Amino acid sequence: MKNELSLAQVQRSMLLRSIYLLVAPVMLLFAALACGTIVTDLASYTCPTAVPQATATTLAGTPMPTPPPPPTPYTITPPQDFYVGDAVFVGQSAAPLRLRFRLQNVQSQLVGTRTLVTWRLEIRNLGSVNYETIPVALMVITRINTANGEQIGTWRTSEAAMNAAGFTSENYDPLTPGSTRTYRLAAYIPAGSVRQFAYLLDGEGGNRITWVNAANPYCSGDVAD
Repeated sequence: MKNELSLAQVQRSMLLRSIYLLVAPVMLLFAALACGTIVTDLASYTCPTAVPQATATTLAGTPMPTPPPPPTPYTITPPQDFYVGDAVFVGQSAAPLRLRFRLQNVQSQLVGTRTLVTWRLEIRNLGSVNYETIPVALMVITRINTANGEQIGTWRTSEAAMNAAGFTSENYDPLTPGSTRTYRLAAYIPAGSVRQFAYLLDGEGGNRITWVNAANPYCSGDVAD
């Protein structure tokens, strides 16, 4: 069993190394498809923040007015961007594959003529089957703000950025049911700031989660898992 585990770890290490080295988009696509469970369900976020109800003043002996129904929860679904800290769910409740994603701790620092961006992606497996993912292959920066305005493109994690951030010996073992793991990621971008991140749920970008690099301005809090 130990030998089998060691072989699996070596294979994952070799695959991860190849991802950093590949530059052709078609080859990177094949690498990404090999680095995770393909997910076709759409993502969603529902904010449970309650809106305060109006307080009615009544005279003694008069019946109390019927309170209005609670407000409809605020919901985000693709192609809308989610926000940093949002609990983003993928998969229906009680489905074999149900996941919760949370983008956290986005930071940046100028390094020469480039900006080193670091962030964390928390994934919780709420389903009953393993979820396999290597986020360094599946999560990218897609929009940045620079002195010359907004730029749209694809800025990927790199071995140089991960090393510069001190993100080594990351755990990319399958995420078992009921477990939560926080993945550390880093990428270089032109001098500026991150506007948008994307995580490729299906490995090719047709089904993706996108986040804007800002706190949710409308509400806060989580619904139950």
